[in-house]
Amino acid sequence: MAGRRTLPRRALLDAGEVAGRFSGRRVYLDTNVFIYLLGASEKFGPLCLALLQACAQRRILGVTGDVTLAELLVKPLQSNDAAAVAAVRELLIDDGCVALVSHSRKAFERAAALRAEHGLKMVDALQLATAQEVGAACLISNDRQFPALDGIEVLSLET
Repeated sequence: MAGRRTLPRRALLDAGEVAGRFSGRRVYLDTNVFIYLLGASEKFGPLCLALLQACAQRRILGVTGDVTLAELLVKPLQSNDAAAVAAVRELLIDDGCVALVSHSRKAFERAAALRAEHGLKMVDALQLATAQEVGAACLISNDRQFPALDGIEVLSLET
């Protein structure tokens, strides 16, 4: 059809490569990694599952913040879906393959500074500040607005 452009397909992050590059190190997982997994995303679900399997095998040390738990519970609670609430709790609390960490006052203050400097949404700034605070080697997300910062690499699920 004339006038239509086809955008080039983007490659997906390679979970095996991530596990190799960051072997034995903390890798902070943003909320969307869990959203894609729990929602069985055709495009990103298998990649997110592979990342969590690398965490379960302790090839990488998966970490996420309490705000991820809160974000993941909203829709199941709105729809009164007890099974989905249980699935979120099992994944983030009971399973133990990913460490669920609290956000400190220091992380909130750093998040405010990141938001002021880079225009991030507060929850994204909080995730990034917490990732830095726990010493994560990288943060994996599918949000592209995260800035490049010293000491932490930001990887997108879609490269």
